[in-house]
Amino acid sequence: MKVGRAGFNFLVLLTVLLSHCSRSSSPVLLIDSGYSPAGVSLSALTEAYQREKLVLHLSFIGDIMAHDVNYRRPPYSRIYEGIEELLKSDDLTFGNLEFPVDPEKPMSNYPAFNVHPAYVEAALEAGIEVFSLANNHITDQGIDSLLKTIEQMELVQNEKGCYFSGISEDPELYFQPLTIPWGGYTIGFLAVTEFLNNYVGKEYVYLMDYHVEETRIRFLKHLETITENYDIFVLSFHGGNEYAREPSEEKKVFFYDVLLSGVDILWAHHPHVLQPYKLYTVQGAQKLIIYSAGNLISGQTWRLDPENPDPKRMYTGDSAVFQVTLELRDSGVAVVEVNPVPLSNYRHPEYGMIDRKSVV
Repeated sequence: MKVGRAGFNFLVLLTVLLSHCSRSSSPVLLIDSGYSPAGVSLSALTEAYQREKLVLHLSFIGDIMAHDVNYRRPPYSRIYEGIEELLKSDDLTFGNLEFPVDPEKPMSNYPAFNVHPAYVEAALEAGIEVFSLANNHITDQGIDSLLKTIEQMELVQNEKGCYFSGISEDPELYFQPLTIPWGGYTIGFLAVTEFLNNYVGKEYVYLMDYHVEETRIRFLKHLETITENYDIFVLSFHGGNEYAREPSEEKKVFFYDVLLSGVDILWAHHPHVLQPYKLYTVQGAQKLIIYSAGNLISGQTWRLDPENPDPKRMYTGDSAVFQVTLELRDSGVAVVEVNPVPLSNYRHPEYGMIDRKSVV
């Protein structure tokens, strides 16, 4: 796991305080009493620093696909070699896993994906720690593989450390956000999908079709209730029209309503191509919508012919890492900067599809 810049800033402050104490003319005990030379508790100083202003750096990426041009060419770490440094330069990186994870079945390509745990572990080791599993392909292999996916993700979570949302075998956890503690604050994370390719097993997936008015209203009210419990709230939404380079008007209205319900960052995917992002000021705080982050890695451009391009898929190899800077204060959280770093999928003759930063 990486040490984020927010954590680094805190360590710098602690080092300065300790250094100041060591230069004092009289010895200072930094144990039970915890007094600084000024007579102020060290813990109180550091807590005040954390709560007064904390800068947090989060990154958001697109779909992590599993086409045969990748899973047949291990080690999977090669996929991320060109962007690993970028993915590890923040506090947390969020990505969408577009497949079940069932080691008891063979790895499988479109239209019914499946991977083994090593494919997920490579993404985690590259610096992607927070995963959405609510998407249209998560039930591709049926109920047994969906339950196996939950089991495997929990193993990865316990053994290597990661976070995931969007699927659960416990009905009481349905639409319950994941809590991520960070730097004295709590980040709430919830992943939902608009639809499934295979509805067998839907009771285990956080399914939310906003086109149904009753469902949409109930979900927005639910968000109002749960977002109050967190300093920062991130919603992952999987849906929309594939290959559409602009969000629909209905999608824009719903996403804005999500911000009004207390969400700070709405990170969306599924179209497989980039769509615009937009900052909104809601109740005095700046919030962010990423309408579609595209594909982080995909084989959809593998067979494209420059002389006869596929108009629908020609943009599926271009995406971005959305580097988001937030400031947290007692008064609330605000998105203060968004830096989209362009990426391209590169067709390597030996390694399959790999990712690298674009030259702009």
